[in-house]
Amino acid sequence: MANDFVKNRLLELFGDRKFLCAESVLQVVAEAGGRECRDAVRAATGFCSGVSRSRGQCGAVSGAIMGLGLYAGRGEPGEDHESCYALVQELLSRFEDRYGSTNCFELIQCDFADPDDQARYRRENLRLECYRMAVFAAETALSILREHGYLPDEADFVKSRLAPCGLVCGTCAAFAHGPIQRAAGELRDRLGPNFAAYAERFAAMNPAFAGYPDFAALLDFLAEGSCTGCREQGCLFQACKVADCAGAHGVDYCFQCASFPCDEHGLPDRLAAIWRKNNERMRESGPAAWYRKLKDKPRYP
Repeated sequence: MANDFVKNRLLELFGDRKFLCAESVLQVVAEAGGRECRDAVRAATGFCSGVSRSRGQCGAVSGAIMGLGLYAGRGEPGEDHESCYALVQELLSRFEDRYGSTNCFELIQCDFADPDDQARYRRENLRLECYRMAVFAAETALSILREHGYLPDEADFVKSRLAPCGLVCGTCAAFAHGPIQRAAGELRDRLGPNFAAYAERFAAMNPAFAGYPDFAALLDFLAEGSCTGCREQGCLFQACKVADCAGAHGVDYCFQCASFPCDEHGLPDRLAAIWRKNNERMRESGPAAWYRKLKDKPRYP
């Protein structure tokens, strides 16, 4: 079940001591499906170190359980919980089959509340064993989610977010289910449907509020998420021929085409230079690595 993304990302997060076990595993599982995870990672902190040094459940297992819940858990009252329970039971079974237990102390024989054991943990580099268990827990959770249809294969997920030109559709202002749409929708909901009347009164104190009607119209557009990506709807820049051309040549990205680079893109010189540079870099690193490099960066720097 080797997965370079899981191993490398966990090494970056957990191996460099930026985050602890439950936090790291949950973040990796969330990122694999493009989920927002900052608040969820905060919720995972208490589950690290055997549930806050109480010799409880392994934090990697707890993080993986929360990761499953991000996709299969309930978001509305009365929704079914049995499907999530089944996934968690499958995770626990696979982890116990591999390691014989899901209890932190039983797994590494280290009491994190004991200063002597903490020193031994560092001296014997037991963090490496915790890292290996974190990799297994994250990979297992992702495998279960994919097997049960909650998460697409990595290549399919990346393709749904990464355009043939190498730009990340997922960070576009018009992309459905992207971070801009989610943020705009949350702001619109927080302001509420009657804020326009308040803005009109507030304008007497601060003229910035006089522009609220135009801002509200833009916010509505951003909150709608009107595009699902250029592979389905075509580029919002209508002169662009990249998506159609890639489809006609049976490739996912332009660099995979025997004719790359070509003059069939339909882009002005500035965008054409970006298109070529992006595809050359994707050819070097692979689309998944390129996507992960760009996904958290602003689309409009």
